[in-house]
Amino acid sequence: MERPPPGAVDGARSIPTPDQRLRVFISSTLVELAEERQAVRDAVTGLRLIPVLFELGARAHPPRALYRAYLAQSDVFVGVYGESYGWVAPGMAVSGLEDEYELSAGMPRLVYVRRSAPARDPRLGALIDRVQAEGGVSTTAYDDPAQLRELVSDDLAVLLSERFSAGRAPPAPAPGRLPTPVAPLVDRTDERAVVLGLLRDPAVRLVTLTGPGGTGKTRLALAAAEELVGERDDVWWVDLAAARDPAAVPSLVAAAIGVPAEGPVLELVVERLAARRALLVVDNAEQVLAAAPDLWHLLSRCGGTQLLVTSRSLLGLRGEHDVPLGPLAVPAAGETRPEVLAAVPAVQLFTARAQRADPAFAVTAANAAAVAEVVRRLEGLPLAVELAAARVRTLPPALLVRRLTAALDQALELRDPDVDAPDRQRTLRTTIAWSHDLLGDADRALLARLSLCTGGCTLDTAEHIGAVDGDLDVLEGLSALVAHSMLTAADTGEGEPRFRPPALVRAFAEEQLRERGEEARTRQRLAEHLAAVAPAAGVGLLGPERARWQARLEAETADLLTSLRWAVRHDRADLVVATAAPLARWWWSRGLVVPLAEIAEETAGLPSVAALDPDAGARLAWACGQTRVLRGRAAGAAPLLAAVVAGARERADPWLLGHGLVALAGTRAPGDPALPGLLAEAVAALGRTGDAWSQAYALGSAADAAAAAGDPAAARTHREALEAARRAGDPLLVAAVLDRLAVDAVLAGDLVTARDRCTEAAELHQQQRDAVGVVTCLDGLAALVLARGVPRAAARLAGAADAARAALGLVGDPLLRPALDRLTAAVHAALDADDEPRERAAGAAAGPWAALDAGLAALGAAEELAARSPSPVDGRPVARQSHRSWRRHHDQAGADRRR
Repeated sequence: MERPPPGAVDGARSIPTPDQRLRVFISSTLVELAEERQAVRDAVTGLRLIPVLFELGARAHPPRALYRAYLAQSDVFVGVYGESYGWVAPGMAVSGLEDEYELSAGMPRLVYVRRSAPARDPRLGALIDRVQAEGGVSTTAYDDPAQLRELVSDDLAVLLSERFSAGRAPPAPAPGRLPTPVAPLVDRTDERAVVLGLLRDPAVRLVTLTGPGGTGKTRLALAAAEELVGERDDVWWVDLAAARDPAAVPSLVAAAIGVPAEGPVLELVVERLAARRALLVVDNAEQVLAAAPDLWHLLSRCGGTQLLVTSRSLLGLRGEHDVPLGPLAVPAAGETRPEVLAAVPAVQLFTARAQRADPAFAVTAANAAAVAEVVRRLEGLPLAVELAAARVRTLPPALLVRRLTAALDQALELRDPDVDAPDRQRTLRTTIAWSHDLLGDADRALLARLSLCTGGCTLDTAEHIGAVDGDLDVLEGLSALVAHSMLTAADTGEGEPRFRPPALVRAFAEEQLRERGEEARTRQRLAEHLAAVAPAAGVGLLGPERARWQARLEAETADLLTSLRWAVRHDRADLVVATAAPLARWWWSRGLVVPLAEIAEETAGLPSVAALDPDAGARLAWACGQTRVLRGRAAGAAPLLAAVVAGARERADPWLLGHGLVALAGTRAPGDPALPGLLAEAVAALGRTGDAWSQAYALGSAADAAAAAGDPAAARTHREALEAARRAGDPLLVAAVLDRLAVDAVLAGDLVTARDRCTEAAELHQQQRDAVGVVTCLDGLAALVLARGVPRAAARLAGAADAARAALGLVGDPLLRPALDRLTAAVHAALDADDEPRERAAGAAAGPWAALDAGLAALGAAEELAARSPSPVDGRPVARQSHRSWRRHHDQAGADRRR
């Protein structure tokens, strides 16, 4: 008697009852998945069904004929896929594995895909994509044979139940099963409030959480969904992480909400949801963005349904509300107090994950600085912070800092020890690679080239280094990279967007640049571009767009230094001079004189110097001489600068003549009778240039020389320099002259004017974060508080200034050295032998900016005390006595020089 079709009952297709011993065909590769085959066999026999497995050599028949015969007698198809595609027999276009799937058409099919399969054959991947795209096929990911056995048992039981109930009305959908979070949500209070506010608005249909991989989009979506469970008829979780084919998305949605994936799947989903208030949480949509029209069709037909999507890119649908998710907040630079760090979200996450690995872990005074530095270097990226914290037993925070300092790309190899972590988040490398693989070839090339810009780049830089002979559209590429969360575009005060990848993405992209063989060419293009930008930046720093250029140079300082060193290594003296010379003021204010001095000296020895034009060669020689003076090497600077001055006179170059003379003055001893003449000529020469900044600079130097010689005209010349500096509009130069005027006022006994000058200068130094200027300000403030009768505060300020000078590698302006020596002597005289070194050490430990704040506070307190009730010492107020001590040292030094 011919066997009827499986489950044929009154013409309706269903599966017979278990007592009829249904036959389940098990399809998989034999050796690779031997344990899985046994697990499925156990699941099938556990339900008292008959497992049907093809084994090579089982019968003396051709393999294809044998498994065809087995399939013809089976009722249910179970496919288990790992990495291998299987053997393709002679004369066949596909393997037996794919042929079995093809032959199973018409019967219920359950397919299981091993989650961890790093070496999966691309042909098997293509088959899996097609399986997921087809209606009527259930696909499920599994981790190990034990889990597979449970999944198969459950799915076969459900399949039988559904078939028994064929013809009845479908049951009402049950609430979806949300995943159980493995860790609490850290911070994200504001973002969660935004998401919930949007989803509680009936007019909002689609909310998308976007951000780079590892920012915690899934965890936030889960937290929001949990809160809405009681407010919706249904809350469903749709995981698209394993999907690759957009056509598979409707079937995955159907499977998540319990709709049999047969026939017009999308219409069946619409029919199920049409009359219900449902929330679908669609997780990991970035690799199937082409399915967006299907999701829009669902929303347009189901008025009560909302979508909460997590993706590294927007879906691009009308009415989509973007909630971008960035990194967690990290500690402020220099913050090491454990009680403060405990409230910082990135540190909270690090601590929570570290305690899973080591319950005794805590942020203490001993490890606080290291923990803070780790999360700062990882930029607060949640996944990166968790992966680092998970290894706290073998990589304690101090060791992590050393590894991340040596090479940030080592962070890419941090591995999650949890065996159930998704493959795409096993390491930071796989997380970033997941996003990188979704980009087009042109966008990958652009990201790789931009990776050399460590602080990000502006549009002009991106266009210059991003396209090679017009091989890609940079503007379109930038838009795509921003949309995929591989770049951020933020206005950092420059008035234009700065495009910047997260630090770990940049490290990954730089590896790709090397693999593409484009690193050398891209570095050259960047160095050439920055050399072309530097002259405009030098002019811009003195104009109305100063703030924009300052912000840009602040962001690009590291790239400028790297490009200068590249130019030295590749014998490009022309690029060094073109990049460094126009930005001399910038290097000085940022305390970069020492690295620039080293670069200048190396450049002077390059063979390509001989090819420089005379002006460029002279500016290089001036830079070498000027930096030697500032580093206390006047003897080596004098002949070099004398040659620069002679050449400038010969070529009638007033700018170089003036600056050469000022630098040459620094090689002479204070009180040298030639100094006034040198500096007067410098002022005159720079006056002919029309460069107000340079003229003010020369006037200030002339006044410094006069003050060092005890000339009472110094204050008047300083005031002229201040007027010129204000006309030039450079706050750094204004602050520098104010520092000198404050000392002039102290010497004149006008402590009120000294206070006004000093506080104005301090404010400018702080606003500009002037690393060198603040040192002179500390010296002037020390003189003032000493004159106000607070010698301990003066010692702390002097100690902070000395430590800052040493850290910068400078000895300071030689023309100011006499005033500094007098201050040192006055402080020494005002304190006993034990107090002075202790106070100086305290100031050095505080650092320049903290010492400046403390010194201003001490000045204010001293003035308030003096105004209320001057304290007599030997019949005179303390301030008057300290001031006379300061004047006595000054007058004695002047007399010694005159003798």
